[in-house]
Amino acid sequence: MSNIKGELELDFAGKKRKFKLDFMALTSIETRLGKPLLQITNDMAAGNIGMTNMAIILDEALKSGGGKYTFEAVGNLIMQNGFTKSFEIVSKLVQDLMDAKETTDPKEETKNEETQK
Repeated sequence: MSNIKGELELDFAGKKRKFKLDFMALTSIETRLGKPLLQITNDMAAGNIGMTNMAIILDEALKSGGGKYTFEAVGNLIMQNGFTKSFEIVSKLVQDLMDAKETTDPKEETKNEETQK
């Protein structure tokens, strides 16, 4: 069995931070935005992304990457980083997700097998 790995370390508000869009983060983003993932990405491509959408995506990606941030703190980091630079991060995360390659990390494979039991 293989898994998809999608963790990035990017500069955000003056500091390197880990972002990851895993299954739980993606389902939470869909729930919080009330839209399926492909509609969210299509909206982004059309330039239809606001502060709330960006903050939710970055909030979930930071939490999934191991960060301990409140939603308000993520919003403040976006303000500090700038909307355009923050949008670039969201775009990189989504692009990485769409271009994700299969990996065969034995630890993840064992973890996936255990959760399926």
